[in-house]
This record gives sequence, C-alpha cells and structure tokens, in this order.
Amino acid sequence: MRLLVVEDDERAAKQLVADLAELGHDTIVAPDGRAALAIATDDKVDAILLDVMLPYVDGVAVAKLLRERRLDMPIIMLTALGDLDQRLAGLDAGADDYLVKPAAAVEIDARLRAIARRATRTNESGIMTAGDIEVNEVKYRATRAGRILKLQKLEFQLLCELVRNANSIVTRQMLYQNVWKYDFEPTTNIAESYIRRLRAQINLPGERDPIQTIRGVGYRLSDQD
Repeated sequence: MRLLVVEDDERAAKQLVADLAELGHDTIVAPDGRAALAIATDDKVDAILLDVMLPYVDGVAVAKLLRERRLDMPIIMLTALGDLDQRLAGLDAGADDYLVKPAAAVEIDARLRAIARRATRTNESGIMTAGDIEVNEVKYRATRAGRILKLQKLEFQLLCELVRNANSIVTRQMLYQNVWKYDFEPTTNIAESYIRRLRAQINLPGERDPIQTIRGVGYRLSDQD
C-alpha cells in the first residue's frame, strides 16, 4: 500500500517509514497538517497514518477536512497514551481506527487490512463467510456446515471479528477494542478464555479447528480445510 505518514517528529517518522518498508509499504511523509492536506488531495494514497498533535492544522481537523472533501481512504489516528478525548474526536471527525504511540508497524499493517476487509467482506444482508462458517450480523445467527451455533453475545461478536478478518492475524488488542470496547489490554486472560469457549461451541469431535493461536500476538481464523 502507498501510505501517507503524517508525523512532525522527524526521527519517529524515519523509523516508522523504515519499519513499514520492511512490510512492503511505500510511504510519503508529511511533517504538518497543511502538507498532509495537500498531499492527500493531490497524490494517490491508499491510507493515512495521522498524528493528532501537528503544526498548523491538527490531526483531528485534517481528518474532518479530508472527509468533507469526499476522500474516503482509511485513516488511522496516532494518539498519546490515555488521551481518550483525542481518540473520540478523531473517530467523530472520520478516522477509521486509532493506535497509541509509538505504534508498531505490524500492528498498523494488521489494522489497515482489517479496515479494508470491513469495507468488502460484509454485504448488505450482513452475511460473512469463512470456509464452512457463516455469520449473519443482522439476524444475529451463526452456522458451521449448516448447523446452528448457539453462541452468547460476546462469543458471537468474537466469531464475527475472526470471520471478518479470515486468514489474517487479529491481535489481542484489536479484539479488546472491537469486541470488548476496551481502550487498554486487561491484566486477565479474557481473550484466551473466550477463544476456548468459542472453540468448544464451533468444533465437533473430529472437526478441524479453524482458529489458530499466534503465540504472543493473537489469533487467525483459517477458511482452508
């Protein structure tokens, strides 16, 4: 992907660009909000990594102006730890997601892929599929190989998040934010506990377990038999 990195800290921007390049991303750097608006409007970029605290025009205002100009590329806000007001303001302005600085390139990469899948995998009926698993977010219904899965609310939401991101890693932090709506990683192993419960619900004896644990990172639901 061709990414616009909006960061006024030259050293931080240089490191992020190098890390993203290792993951195959091409990057353009804007050191302030005015430059970001000019580049995003005139150049073709696939997504924007947008710091909040910027010279001239802050990140929240940049996001709002881009949306007013009908530019719909994914925007991930980069915010300070614990600054909930900034994150909410960024999302309200049109950002698709946020990460706390310093953000790891692998996490940014995962978030960008998740945003892209959210835009393409869910059709108007709310149905998503991965292998023999089907979830219907509108009717709150999940099946595997045609049989109805009796899932509690959080189990269903967890399955939806995994299906939405099928074949890609979903980090634990992504699950905490998208399923539990936490802005932090809890000290308990709540994600692991619910993954165990979900596996017990979707897997019959002898069936392939589609949920893979990626040690130290998160989970991946494979749609391959």
